[in-house]
Amino acid sequence: SSFHSSFVHSNSVYLFSAIRDVRTPVAISTSIDESLQKEKRDGLTRVKILLLGGADAGKSTILKQMRILHMNGLSDEEMHSFHKYLKYNVFQIFHEIAIGVQELIPEIANNEKSKIYRFAETYTWIMGTDEEKEREALLNFFALNCVRSFIDLYPNYPTLPDNANYYLPNLTKLLAPGYTPTPEDILHLRIPTTSVNEINFSFATRTIRLIDVGGQRTYRKKWLHCFDGVAAVLFVASMAAYDQSLDEVDKMIKPVLHKDIFPVQFHKPVSYDDNRLRDSAQLFGDMLRSKFLATASFILFLNK
Repeated sequence: SSFHSSFVHSNSVYLFSAIRDVRTPVAISTSIDESLQKEKRDGLTRVKILLLGGADAGKSTILKQMRILHMNGLSDEEMHSFHKYLKYNVFQIFHEIAIGVQELIPEIANNEKSKIYRFAETYTWIMGTDEEKEREALLNFFALNCVRSFIDLYPNYPTLPDNANYYLPNLTKLLAPGYTPTPEDILHLRIPTTSVNEINFSFATRTIRLIDVGGQRTYRKKWLHCFDGVAAVLFVASMAAYDQSLDEVDKMIKPVLHKDIFPVQFHKPVSYDDNRLRDSAQLFGDMLRSKFLATASFILFLNK
């Protein structure tokens, strides 16, 4: 009797252990199946959209606008760093204005020549000084007679950044200590994209995954990593680029054309133009012909 009860007890323990051992992998398998089903359901409602286009086409601004319209807006960090990027943008604007003044304004007052030359040569000399000196130098340059004449005569100078027409009329207010920027002020900042930026937001019954990548030629080789599972390409082209040229770095890099990947037996020699709009059109054609984007829809967004 004692042996029998001990045998039954041990078999019960064994049976319980066996059931427990079976239940564990079954539970894990069920959990994995449920996760896969959830991912599948989420995948049907999630739309991956890729923001592509040449440098300075306005892709990052569109990304910011989506955050303002469909998410929580701009971060505190972006609000706090506004003044740093604003001054950097104004330095760039004044650098181009100084070059334009030297090129197009025939008579420059003697007391203004040194300031024009200094900004035309470089603008790094002022960076790193205290904020009050930076502000004073920028406002003094903006008040020069030759600068005011240039802005009046050539408001659409080809190399002048397009945010100049927004920032210059309000420069004194924007540079004032303690000024609180508006979302519009931050939207006009030019900050080159050097990495992949991504946001996810809900729109109608879908979740939009919007991905922005750098548009300079040096960054385009990294685009391939983002092509998997793309539902649509939002290609942004700047209409203001018709009389603009590529930056020096981009001019030196030969673009990879479709014919270079899939050689054609007979073709005319291609002249590599440094015009930004031609570069954008060429890039759009390359993306349309890409085998990695064969199933993606294309939206051409004509900006600026």
